[in-house]
Amino acid sequence: RNMVQEFHVLRCCSCQTYQVQQVKKSKKWNCKLCGEKQSFGRGSGVDCRRHVQKANARRGEILEEKEASKQRTEHPISAL
Repeated sequence: RNMVQEFHVLRCCSCQTYQVQQVKKSKKWNCKLCGEKQSFGRGSGVDCRRHVQKANARRGEILEEKEASKQRTEHPISAL
């Protein structure tokens, strides 16, 4: 009997490199290039979309915070 192996296409959150990993029971993986330890999820389309929306919203908040911090550093308010 021939079992077909399944693989995931993953993108590292640190170095942004795409890579292929064999499917295994663990939901954790290490980037082959930079060694960053990461995890991934799986589920129904609805569950995955909800998770991605939350993650992207949080990412947007972090980027806004960084931009605001950068603005304060570049244009500090003068003390009177």
